[in-house]
Amino acid sequence: MSLNVSPNDLALVAVMRRYFLVKDEVNDLKGRLEAARREVAEEISRFYDPRVNVAHAEDILAWHHLRREMDELMSVAATWGRGGNIEAHQLALEAAAVDTRFPDTRPSLD
Repeated sequence: MSLNVSPNDLALVAVMRRYFLVKDEVNDLKGRLEAARREVAEEISRFYDPRVNVAHAEDILAWHHLRREMDELMSVAATWGRGGNIEAHQLALEAAAVDTRFPDTRPSLD
């Protein structure tokens, strides 16, 4: 079986792979932050303010950065969904440059 896959379609695959990797990272980070918050019994707004919670400020800022990246990646995917060309989009190029394959898999279109 042979599939016709355009470079634009491959760009979407790279974007979505990156999206799900970032999503996993966000979920892991959020889980760790929530566990720490529950441990100290701190209210949400106070715990997640990096100016107040210096001990976890780096993780809180990283979580915000990753969420922003997820939003941007989904916006690129939505552009593809509307028929737009994303293969030259900076996020698609960056996502394609990162090897996100599992070690035992080899890309094949046949």
